[in-house]
Amino acid sequence: MGCSSSSSFSWRRLLFVWGLFRFINPTLLWTVHASATVASEATVKEENTANDVVTSVPSSSYSSSSSSSYSTYRFLHKTVIIPHDAKKFRGGEDAAATTDQLLVVADGVGGWANRGVNPGLYSRLLTNTIVELFEQENRDSNNKNKKKNDNDTPLQKDDFLVNIVDKANHHAAEQHLGSATCTVVQLVGPNQLKTLNIGDSGYSIHRRKPPPQKNGGDEEDEDDSASPLPPLEVVFASIPGQKQFNFPHQIGGKYGDIVSDVADQKTHALQPGDVLIVYSDGVSDNLYPQDYHDCIDRYSHPVRNESPPSNKQQNGMFEIVSYSLVADCIARQAYVLGKDKSFDSPFAQGARNVGKRYIGGKHDDITVTVAQVVVEQQQEEEETAGPSSAPTTVLAEDPHYTESIYIYTGPIPSKEDLPTLEQVLAKTVEVGGSFGNNDEL
Repeated sequence: MGCSSSSSFSWRRLLFVWGLFRFINPTLLWTVHASATVASEATVKEENTANDVVTSVPSSSYSSSSSSSYSTYRFLHKTVIIPHDAKKFRGGEDAAATTDQLLVVADGVGGWANRGVNPGLYSRLLTNTIVELFEQENRDSNNKNKKKNDNDTPLQKDDFLVNIVDKANHHAAEQHLGSATCTVVQLVGPNQLKTLNIGDSGYSIHRRKPPPQKNGGDEEDEDDSASPLPPLEVVFASIPGQKQFNFPHQIGGKYGDIVSDVADQKTHALQPGDVLIVYSDGVSDNLYPQDYHDCIDRYSHPVRNESPPSNKQQNGMFEIVSYSLVADCIARQAYVLGKDKSFDSPFAQGARNVGKRYIGGKHDDITVTVAQVVVEQQQEEEETAGPSSAPTTVLAEDPHYTESIYIYTGPIPSKEDLPTLEQVLAKTVEVGGSFGNNDEL
């Protein structure tokens, strides 16, 4: 359909006026574009590949009221593995893989060794592949969000963990014979976890009871460091998935269970300062979750509330000064009890409950991951302004300071040989910079 000459004239006049207006105010289009960019950046996720930090938030409930700031959240974590004495030469059969947003523990089923198969090969490839699939999906989702400003990603879907564990299971089974139990803990927000548990590996969540309220007449400058730690309580502990006693659900390609049939999935709301313990059955066969509290308390330090608060995760007036030492403490304790032939272990009690006779601990591979969630406020200007000047506690002496996952290859010292809290604090130094610029303990 053609246009009349009068219509063409009207359009030419309109374009002329618009061009004249742009000449008078050349910053108009830039201003509109800049405003849209700021609004978009407030909701889009970006990946910090150096620290695996979610650098923005998936919903307004986590956003700062200022468009120039945003929250980051991540796990602080350490893992210790003690292989069974007879399997130490090949690294044991347990495996772990961890990032700042995902914790994975798997226990290779030892029965395969009777067929000349090393189940540790399968369990290690399984955990590593789960992490690789997670990180790939995380990158893809972040790129998609940048383009579409869409926060509904596969990472948020209910079947996400089932899908990546299933894919990793079949990939690992194509390379190695074997099967394993598996526990996956995903951080999906500053106060929310999604978990998947298959078999008798597991996890627990520990929380301090609220400290008693101070009387109004108490001195405000009272030394908080002299206050006792509020007691810990177990707010959740996973239940082993088993076909029968000592016969756990397990995955291993065509030789294992179907992931979607045996996966126990849960969602948990966290409170600041909650402690997460992820473990293999070499721990849970010899310790109950409440038995971990001695090691957590051993390396928890009462601190004065600060304004602004320090970057270390806090609950009330305590902080864990070393995650690796807590993990090592639990692992060593499980190791000693597992070799005690007179110990009335959780495994022995479970055997009695089903009419079986068993006395003593259960010596097995041991894996312990200790983690907390840290939430930090970041400023968009940090790229030019540099790291914040808030101090970060760093230990000058920590048994596993440089490793996220430490595997014992030699003799296992006693728990009593670990440094005391006083010795740890005496070696503590304060360094500048945000927590993300330093390896966690």
